[in-house]
Amino acid sequence: MRKKILFLIHTLGVGGAEKVLVNLANNMDKTKYEITVMTVINTGAFIKELNNEVKYKYMFNIPFSKRKNVETKSKEESGSLLNKSSKIKEILKKTYQFIWRHISCKIIYKMFIKEKYDYEIAFLEGITAKIISASTNKESKKIAWIHVDLINEKKSEKVFINRKKEKETYKKFDTIVAVSEVVKQQFVKKFEFEEKKVLVRYNPIDEKYIEQCSNQEIDDIKKEKFTLCTVGRLAPQKGYDRLLRVVDKLNKDNLEFDLWIIGVGPDEDKLKAYINENNINNVKLLGYKTNPYKYIKKSDIFVCSSRAEGYSTVVTEAVILEKPVITTDCSGMREILGQNGEYGLICNNNEDSLYKALKDILSNKDKYEYYKNRILERKYIFNIKESVKNIEKLLEG
Repeated sequence: MRKKILFLIHTLGVGGAEKVLVNLANNMDKTKYEITVMTVINTGAFIKELNNEVKYKYMFNIPFSKRKNVETKSKEESGSLLNKSSKIKEILKKTYQFIWRHISCKIIYKMFIKEKYDYEIAFLEGITAKIISASTNKESKKIAWIHVDLINEKKSEKVFINRKKEKETYKKFDTIVAVSEVVKQQFVKKFEFEEKKVLVRYNPIDEKYIEQCSNQEIDDIKKEKFTLCTVGRLAPQKGYDRLLRVVDKLNKDNLEFDLWIIGVGPDEDKLKAYINENNINNVKLLGYKTNPYKYIKKSDIFVCSSRAEGYSTVVTEAVILEKPVITTDCSGMREILGQNGEYGLICNNNEDSLYKALKDILSNKDKYEYYKNRILERKYIFNIKESVKNIEKLLEG
């Protein structure tokens, strides 16, 4: 008899954890597991990427705004609830967080999770962890997935009254899964948690699908110069504000390059304003793309300017596509690129270090060629079948 698994995530919008969940759910052994993916909010571009063998359910329907997709000329949702910032949206966000801080998650659980599952998995920090921790199913194994360094990225704290309540929530789980060793150690440190209850499982990345998608042609932008590319939500965590300030400095150094930024998010208007105010002509905000891989492949270097990560899905994807990576030193990067940065350029997590690293590689062709060759060796460590098997072993253990 197949074991029943429930994965709960906030939305299936455009994000690393969301993409990882789709990869995992689609590739798990369906002869052994009956899989349901449930979202708190029924939105997200990745919903349609779940295969037919995965059940999809949701808790709440709320209005969302659709964006024009340049590739298909149609309107579609990126899955980001608040793509741009405004005073009204800030008020709505704070109200939403206030509700989740004080609402009874046991009532939410009873209202929406009717079936009995063998495994109940909160696949994201914060709201989903609160809901699954309130489970009334005494027979299920409860697992919480941690995707980010919770000391440096405190977003999930906003749905808890205090840190004590957050710790109590995670104490109710049988197992905590961290996506990297650094994420594990930061979780243990923050909550003074029992280390043996926290396991590390790397994100499953579908390398064949990525390579296949990357072979498509780009028809909405022409590559004219040496090109940097980055993909991520336009939000403070991803550090695009400081990346633009770095680009402005590099332009004043008379270095020739373009930067493509792929993604949507609440900082979009701020980034556009900075670009316009400083007459930056070599940065292209390309918006949401259903297939970012063809842009990464066409570029010369992938840049990650994040202030915090867990185990970056998109940096892993760039490695698979054989792109040299320049990244700030946040969680997971040394596990992806080598503890000493053997396979990519890892700089200190600040604006000045990012500037120096980019200037160095843009000015030094030999260094660029070195990392271009080293990344070829690294791509083969990513195998989705092995990653999924390791997660299935966790469930069976």
